[in-house]
Amino acid sequence: MGLVCVSIWLSGCAIVGQEYRRPESVLPPAHWEAALPHGGSRLALNAWWQKLQDPTLSGLLEATLTRHPGLEGAQAAIESARAALRMQEAGDQPTARTSGQLQQAGHPTANPNAATMTSRAVAVDAGWELDLFGRVQRATEGALAKVAARSAEWHSLKITLAAETASLYNELRTCERLTAALNQEAASRQTSHEVTRVATRAGLTAPAESAVMQARVAEVLSRLAGQQAECALTIKGLVALTGLAEPEMRTRLHARTGQPLNAPMLTVTTLPMQLLAQRPDLAAYEQELVAANAEIGVAEAARFPRMSLLGNIGIGVISSSGRGSQEVQSWSFGPALSWPVLDGGIIEAGVTAARARHAMALASYRAKVREAVREVESVLVNLEASQRRLEEARNLVQGMTLFRQAAEENWRTGGINRLTLEEARRQQLEAERSKIQLEGRQMQYWINLYKALGGGWGS
Repeated sequence: MGLVCVSIWLSGCAIVGQEYRRPESVLPPAHWEAALPHGGSRLALNAWWQKLQDPTLSGLLEATLTRHPGLEGAQAAIESARAALRMQEAGDQPTARTSGQLQQAGHPTANPNAATMTSRAVAVDAGWELDLFGRVQRATEGALAKVAARSAEWHSLKITLAAETASLYNELRTCERLTAALNQEAASRQTSHEVTRVATRAGLTAPAESAVMQARVAEVLSRLAGQQAECALTIKGLVALTGLAEPEMRTRLHARTGQPLNAPMLTVTTLPMQLLAQRPDLAAYEQELVAANAEIGVAEAARFPRMSLLGNIGIGVISSSGRGSQEVQSWSFGPALSWPVLDGGIIEAGVTAARARHAMALASYRAKVREAVREVESVLVNLEASQRRLEEARNLVQGMTLFRQAAEENWRTGGINRLTLEEARRQQLEAERSKIQLEGRQMQYWINLYKALGGGWGS
């Protein structure tokens, strides 16, 4: 009869707390405001790095994503969250515990002839908490969300590390190309200095002209030394990221020295949330919001009764020297109910704290969505601007190349002197350096876009 009453009561119980719903107020606008690169078409995000067709970069990315210690820590955080989930799920299952006991008793001092009593007992205790109001269910939901959040953070770290590796690699290749251009400028400056020095010795030019030329040689050599140092520091940065030894790193990099990365063409649709949903950092923030929502249910459930079904079975044997033995059996089964009556406001404070944590998680999620939209919009603007600037830089290089070729032809026919020729060459090199810098910057914007769109991590 008691069990029937319990069943009737349980059928009327409701799950406390609210089911999670993604807040509509955090959704970004329906369309990107910034211009889409290449009209929003071309290559897909999946296998993005392979689109660059640079085997050296692919090898460095593989090394980073298998050797970086940060990923080990993120994986450990996932395992910890999974262990917490298993513990929570175990709390929803029946439990049983076995105990045994062996005792001997006698009174040799009071009565040397008294019998010695020996007792042996084995008992099994079992219990099962009935989840009347969904406390255990909500706690399990929260634990599941924590696992999902830690997994998303692991993916986010992979994207960050891949983007950082590619950024350094792009910096290095740009640095190498700028170094080559500075070497050419240094050679041109040295040639101009030699020509001026010969003219000075012949009395055709004032000594001050030769001194100026020498100073310009020193200036470009100083810039060259700084550029070479920058390249060396970038290599050391790659060593730290990938975990490769520097000699091995330099061997790998040598195969494609001075070869730039080819900018990819990504697929960017007009639905921001479709792309932002790929961002694992946003997924992590949302899962923290899911967990906070579940914690409210757990806190509210503390206001209501908790019922458990408890049972016990015990078997024992009592024996006495000279009197034989006697078997003793016992069992018990029934519900146990606990209901908080007076708690000094602890439960209400717990609910208030849970709601406050949910509000904090919601605010963080909203801020992260806005930041994500801003990141994508900013990168799209930079890409559009860099494309226009790069087109003009390439036109300038083309024009300066024609100008240098014309100067070389004039020099060969005696129309201009060597100093004028070298000046034309340096103008062409200056335009080339500007183009190299813009190409490196544009490639960096593509890498930033890859990161801002979540890198296709769910594929």
